[in-house]
Order: sequence, then C-alpha cells, then structure tokens
Amino acid sequence: MKLCEYCAENVLQSKSSWDYHRRSWESLSGEWDIDVPSHPHGRTETTKKKEKDRCVFCWTLQQDIEKLSPLLKHEKNAWPIYRWNIRSLAKIRESLEIVVVTFRYVRPISESRNSAYTKAALPTRTFFLFPEAEMQPLPKLEDLGPSTNPEDNGGHQIRAWVQNCDTTHDNCMKRRKLTPKSKRFIPTRLLDISRESGEPIRVIETATTSVQGPYCTLSHCWGLIEFQQLRDANRERFMKEGIPWHLFTKNFQDAIKVARSLEVGYIWIDSLCIIQKSKADWDKEAGRMHLVYRNSYCNIAVVDSKDSTGGAFRNRAPENVRPVRYMPVRDSPLFGNKEKKWIVVPEDLWERELIQSFLYVRGWVFQERMLAPRILHFAEKQIFWDCPSLSACETLPGGLPQPMDRVAGPDRHWRGRLQVSEGSDEPLAGAIDQPMESFWKTAVRKYTSCNLTNGSDKLIAMWGIAKLVRDALGVEYAEGLWQANLEDQLSWHVAECRILKRPSECPEWNLTRDIPSWSWASMDGEIVVPDRMSDKPHYRVTDHDGRPIQVNIKGRQNITQAIASRTVPKAPPAPLRVQSDSGAEIQRRNVQSRKEHGDLSGEKEFHKSVVPDKMNDDEEPKLVSQSIQIQGRVGRGKLEGNDAGDKWTLQVRGTADFEIEAFPDTVPNLRNPVDVWPYYVVLSAKQVYIQQFVLSNVKEPQHIQGRNTDRDTHRLASIDELIEAEPEEEVDYAGHGILLKPAGGNHFRRTGAFRFAHASERVFQMLQAPENCKFWLD
Repeated sequence: MKLCEYCAENVLQSKSSWDYHRRSWESLSGEWDIDVPSHPHGRTETTKKKEKDRCVFCWTLQQDIEKLSPLLKHEKNAWPIYRWNIRSLAKIRESLEIVVVTFRYVRPISESRNSAYTKAALPTRTFFLFPEAEMQPLPKLEDLGPSTNPEDNGGHQIRAWVQNCDTTHDNCMKRRKLTPKSKRFIPTRLLDISRESGEPIRVIETATTSVQGPYCTLSHCWGLIEFQQLRDANRERFMKEGIPWHLFTKNFQDAIKVARSLEVGYIWIDSLCIIQKSKADWDKEAGRMHLVYRNSYCNIAVVDSKDSTGGAFRNRAPENVRPVRYMPVRDSPLFGNKEKKWIVVPEDLWERELIQSFLYVRGWVFQERMLAPRILHFAEKQIFWDCPSLSACETLPGGLPQPMDRVAGPDRHWRGRLQVSEGSDEPLAGAIDQPMESFWKTAVRKYTSCNLTNGSDKLIAMWGIAKLVRDALGVEYAEGLWQANLEDQLSWHVAECRILKRPSECPEWNLTRDIPSWSWASMDGEIVVPDRMSDKPHYRVTDHDGRPIQVNIKGRQNITQAIASRTVPKAPPAPLRVQSDSGAEIQRRNVQSRKEHGDLSGEKEFHKSVVPDKMNDDEEPKLVSQSIQIQGRVGRGKLEGNDAGDKWTLQVRGTADFEIEAFPDTVPNLRNPVDVWPYYVVLSAKQVYIQQFVLSNVKEPQHIQGRNTDRDTHRLASIDELIEAEPEEEVDYAGHGILLKPAGGNHFRRTGAFRFAHASERVFQMLQAPENCKFWLD
C-alpha cells in the first residue's frame, strides 16, 4: 500500500487543519475498486500491482462503505461524506513525535428520514504517523515473505521474538523461572512431535512416560465439521501406533509445524489430549485447564480460521504488511524537515486484525489468551506476538507505540501478574496496580462479550481465571460471584437489554444451563459488574439470622462469617464521610484496620484451616443449594422505558421527582404485569456527607451595607473568612439493588438490577418498604 497523491497533497500537505475528503464514490474508489480474493495458487501480477497501488486512507474508507453502508455509493447528494482532521500530539519528555489524521463520517444538514446516509453508521478512522527512525526495527519485504508459514519466510521473526523474550524479559515466564524442572507442571497427556515430519504422532500419558523439554499449546475454533478426536475406543492405538499425519486437521498440522520451528518436542491439543465423550476425563481435565495454559512454553493461536480446516497460514502481499511510508515534499510545522521519513499505521490495527477475529470472539479462548505466558497469533495478514513485556506484530516488530497500546497494554500487564506462582510471596496485584477487583470487572465484561457454543460452559470456561483471582483475594467463589460483599455483586447488570428470555430458562440445548438467576452466567451478552458500594456501607441486607448473606458452597465452611467475627467490631460503623473507595484508599484503610484490630496476615492460613482436605482447589466450586437467604425490605415499583426502549427507570411511590436507573435482564413484556410491576429490594447503600461552609459573623464591607441581603449573600468570601467558616454537612444516599419476580413459597428470581445516587433521606426512606421480609433468591 501507499499514500495516493490526492491524500498526500490535500490532507498531509494541506495548510488547513481540516477539510472534506473526496467528493464522490468514483473519486474515492478509483483504480482500487476491485475485489481481490486470496488465491490458493498465489497472486497474479495484476493483483500484486493493484494491492501495491492502494491508498491506505482511501482503501480503508472504501472498505467501510462497501461492508457497512453500500447504498451510500449511489447517493450523489450525500457526498462528501468524510471530513478529515490533522493535528500533532504534544511531545512529553521521551515520547514519540506523533501526527494524527482522523476521518469522520458527516451527515448532510438536510436529509430525508429514509435516505441511505441517515441510516449509515460508518466508524471514525484514525491513523498515526510516526518518525521512521524512531520505530526501528521495521520489516523488509524480503523478510516478510509471501506467506505467514515459517517454512516459506524462514521463521526468523517468530524465533527472534521468542529468543528476545527468553534472554531480555525479566518479567516473562516467571512460573518457569521460579519452578525447578523436577516440579514443573506437565499435562496428563501430550502429543510427541519429536519424530520426523510426516510420521505418525503418538499420544503419550506423562504419568508413565518421561517428558524431556517444554510443550506448546493450541488455541483454535472447532467449528461444525467433524474431525479426529481422542476417544476411549482409539486411545490405546493412538498411544502405541500414533495418529497418522493425514488424520490431523489443517489447524493441527500447521500448529505442529510452528512448534517444531521453535524446536519444541511436544504440543497439547484439547481434542487429542482430553478423552472426548468421557465425562470422567472431562471433569478431571477441565479444572486443570488453567495449569495447562499457564505452564505452556508458547501458545499457538490459529486466529483466522472459523473451523478446523482453515489452517494457520495465509498467503499475503508483503506490501500490505510493511508500514506505508510518507516523505514530505517540503518543510512544514507538522512534519518538520522534509528529509525526515514517516510511517503511517492505523490506530486500531491490533483490535481490527486480531481481537475482532474469528478466534477471539469465542468464550473459551478468552482465558487461554489471558493465561498463556506468551502467544503467537497467526492472523489473516500477519503474525502477532504477545508476552507480558511486549505486544508486537510483523508491521511493528519492535512493539506497539503507546498510543496504539490501549487494548493490548492492560491485557499484557495482567497476563504478567497472572503468571505469578502460587508459592511465591509476590502478590498478584502490586502497590501501584489496580486492585484485583478492577481486573475481575474488566475480565467479566470482556469474557461475556464473547460467544459460547454451549451455554452450559458459561462458568467452566472462565474458571481458570476465577481460580487465580480467588487464590489472590483469599475469598471464596461460586457461580461467578465472590462470597465477600456478595450484596454488591448481586447487582450486576446487562450492558444492553436485547434478549427476550433468560437463557437459563430456555429449553434449547445450546442455551440451557443449571445456573441460578442471581448469577450473571444465567445470561448471555455483555455484563457489567458493579463497584463495591463501600467498605463501610450504611445499609445492607443480611441473611435470615442477621449475618452477611452468602452462597452455600459444597465442602466449604462459612469462612466469611468466621473471619468477620474475628475482625469486625459488633457496633455498626459510622456513616461514610466523603471517603474514596479507590484501590489506594482501601489499601490505606486496610493498614489502619490492622492497627486497630491486629495483624491479619495469618488469615490466609486461617482460610486453609477451615477448608476440608478432601476439596480439590483446582475443581470449579459447586453449590449445596442455589438459593440465597436474604432479609431485606421488598417493595414494588413500575418499570418505565423511553421510546427507543434502551433506557429504563424504576418508579416508586413517593419518588416521582427522582430517577432510579433500572436494568432489566430481558426485554420487558409491557402486557405482562410481572414485567411492568416488578418487586425490588435495595441490597446495599451508603451515606455520603457533603461538607458546606457557612459564613457567620462576617461584617459586610461599607460600600454594600444596606443593600438587598439576598443579593449580598452571593458575594465571594475571602480565604481568611473560609478558614474561619463553620462547616455544615448535608447527606445524600447512593445504592443498588435487584428486581424480582415471585417463584412461590417466599422464593424469588432475579429479573434485573437498579441503582440510584444523590438521593435525599426522604427518597431513601421511600425506597425502603415498611417491613423486613425473609425470602430466598433462586
């Protein structure tokens, strides 16, 4: 690709900071208006020329119109539909010089309601220009090669990434470095790929076979096409004779080639290392999945294949991978000296080419991506690299510059933190990190944005990450929620209310799941986990005996109660007074709590002491009962939505002038009284004191004495007057809760959530029903 003369002259060399881009579809598409599919036998010279001559700006915008709003091509009156803007980012200390070019879709001032451009939803596209000299090393065309197959391009780049990680990244492969060879985890089964290419590959059981060296893992889409799997019927044969090469799918063959290019002698592939159709083997191995990926030498991700037949490797035009170069024709304030060369890179390269791929919209792969210590992603156009120290691709092999690192950076950080060994004294979250609760919120939101073939896998596919967070927090976990501060977590809500029926209540095989309504795993779609209301709440519900609410986990004693009885004073806490619940503030208060109630550093051992030895900590926790005892004030309100049906409020008698934001789990049926008039319960609330300063005994200046006193009260006070002013406090309330529907016999099921803020004492009292109610949440 390149920059066309139009964009170079009218955008980058313009004396204006913005203008409109291209006046017609014909002008935008020009000579690039062709469809060039990938050809298995290579690309023709005509195709190569077309790809080389495409403009990176124009081609990107053209593809958006083709895919998202093709009718705009024929709307002559809609053009120009893009406006560009160019600016430079402020340079701070050692930061890069960066020029930013943005293209935004603009609607005409006058437009008909049914026109194509009224319905268009074209994304904003941003490109960064970086000085070429500061972005080295950059790829050469001859090094990239015509394919992502390491056998075709020599595999130099992937080996360079691995070697660099092994030798220079102190924060990478921590588990491997901290664990002696004799104690390193090895999966139950592996594929021995140390034989010559093309020979049968044996399945080995590591309990009886010595394993020499590390192993790789594979992330891939299974798809709907049947392929060879490990079964009880073929297990003995595959162990003795091996699996013939031709029985391996294209995904498996390519992954084995990559592992061999890294000189690794073993690979773990789920369908060939877990006995399929065996519940006993699945129950055993599913709980160990986090160990398999955490201890992998390198995870190989087949990103661009929607099933087992697509394979990892792709033919590609090297010109489309190497960054586009821009050479100014004259000196300018934006680009400086005309001798300086620049490269042009799309802002969303990482998200568009990797995160939005076939593979990474799969729910199972989310934890594989977060737990593997490093990953080689084989995408449509190029190979990507991920480890705790570096996120890179063949376009930018030295790593993503800071402005492009907003998605990869946080994932990379937590991938490193999750590599910390259980036996290490190093905490999962350091002093300057976000608290682990913040990571969990983000993880749930990203995970629930992915898809699962089987709804029954909703919890087990997240268990690997949940287990590590559980071990770090020292708090029990079940059904997607934590035992501590359970009243806050029950107030999760769906990001968008779109589905008509709760999946856990649907009979379809791919939706049904034995999960209680109070768990976010009973739903499909993106889930928002709420912040903790406060570590010192003003109000919260209890169980039927007045103790903190909890889930009843098999084989677990009431750890929360036991710890609470040792650390929490019996008197109710004082109302929260303008305290922050940030991670740093909570950490400060925890230090203060240790001073007041003694050092609790032994609580981790206490946790272990009350857990029965027979429990396997690697297994996903199970419930004794799906019902949670709750004692709270149950009221009834009315759901009201806006015209678009995307915003809902809960109307409660006596609070007509106050907005309570509601989040139904499913689209309410406005003809069903159960949906329109839900029961509700406030689960947790806090008081926030707002301090105001009232001036008293302040003598008015001579020149305003005798004037209207109402007007005089608005004058500005001096600093000295404010220091001597008398503080007064006003209190308001914030809280959240859940919407309910009766399930018979004092049992309720959840139907949604709600939250409120800045409520007066009168409004808060109206939200509280007159009588306490003891019920069970199912």
